[in-house]
Amino acid sequence: MPFSDASSSLEPLLFQMKQYKNLTKATIEILPSSGQQVYLGGSKVQFTLPYASVMSLEDIAFIFEFQGVNNKTDVSIMPPRDIASLISEIDIKVNGSTVQNLTRYSDIVNLLNLFKNNKTKNNVLQNTNPIMKKWNNAGTISTQQNNDYNVLANGKKQYVINNWHGLMGKRGEEVSSNFIDTNMLGEVVISFTLHKANVCFNSSVKAAGTIGTSTNDNYQLSDCKLSIVRYNLPDGYSDAIKNNLKSGTKYQIAFDHYNFVSTSASTSTASIRFNENSRDMKALWAFFSDTTRDNTSVPTAFNTKTQTSHYFDYQNLLHASSQFQIGSVMMSQNKMNTTEVFLENMRGVSGLRNGNVELHPRILTVEDFQDMAFVSILSLEMTEGMTLQSNDGKKLLSGLSSEQLPISCVYTYTNNAGSFNNKQLNVMVITTRLLVIESAQQTYVEI
Repeated sequence: MPFSDASSSLEPLLFQMKQYKNLTKATIEILPSSGQQVYLGGSKVQFTLPYASVMSLEDIAFIFEFQGVNNKTDVSIMPPRDIASLISEIDIKVNGSTVQNLTRYSDIVNLLNLFKNNKTKNNVLQNTNPIMKKWNNAGTISTQQNNDYNVLANGKKQYVINNWHGLMGKRGEEVSSNFIDTNMLGEVVISFTLHKANVCFNSSVKAAGTIGTSTNDNYQLSDCKLSIVRYNLPDGYSDAIKNNLKSGTKYQIAFDHYNFVSTSASTSTASIRFNENSRDMKALWAFFSDTTRDNTSVPTAFNTKTQTSHYFDYQNLLHASSQFQIGSVMMSQNKMNTTEVFLENMRGVSGLRNGNVELHPRILTVEDFQDMAFVSILSLEMTEGMTLQSNDGKKLLSGLSSEQLPISCVYTYTNNAGSFNNKQLNVMVITTRLLVIESAQQTYVEI
């Protein structure tokens, strides 16, 4: 679609603070709506945001203590690389209606992490570098070696998730505005569905035969809470918003949305075909996964390549060539081999080619790329020079528009000879949606 600025039309919610006097803010904590103390893998944690409050969704921090649960003293059940991988689904409801539902959220996290070298805050809070974990045991700091977590077998450790995707993502990159006013929206409920324990992994130091053999192996989250900064603004702010909405002005928030299509993958060649209808289709990410990964609910062995559970094994060592097709147009013009796919990925992720963004630190060669996580990216938006600075911190819509009609999308691959069993072909479709807010707490989503 033509370039368009997706920033909100309501200037007061852009929060140019110089316009306000007597502004105050306070960090508040929200407990789960159910009142439960402990949540096992596979359960749902639900929070209701406070009423009559102004806050930033990007600022939300999900805080909890993780602990492995089993009946063997020599087994340590540990969380996956990037603790956000524990979340299977995120559902955001406004006044009882879903405005965003993200399934396979752990896949979103791990795929996007491949194309960024996480910074200090994520390493410290979200466990994005698990082999560097340290423990404070009665005043003595211990450092683990690789996946040897027996320093404190199944001991509690606190983690924080404050890096999100979708409607709670980073302003200017994934969303046009993070600030919401529950006076405008009404009741906002955020639910996190937790994965089963198969996204976790075991320590390598344990007695023979104990890895993944007990159906009692699980994990639990305790002391769950949301931490968020609530802004207190003068009465004139609320009056200005109400008057703007009553006059017919709409407050619109553009946000990234992720959905998946999948089919069985054959050994030699196969394709996946689907239709997509979107005002702004940003990118297609094709990747492979193990069809048997959900057959178990217990932790796996540690994957030394990806430094996490084998659940997030996206490799395809046999890839020979592949190609996307949008409508009747082949993209690229010719089929691409693995090196050419990697090159196209560098063009498809903003910031990778000019060096501002780094890959996963374990990807050092094309062979590492195939072995760790083969992903083929078709970018349909402007990525050249697209940074927060160049866009003045605003989200720019420049993707492909289907003009309200479904458009056919195809991904085809060919493999070299070899064993390629229990594989599933997936495409992650990234689009932009609009959350539209009108007067009297009327909200809806445009796709």
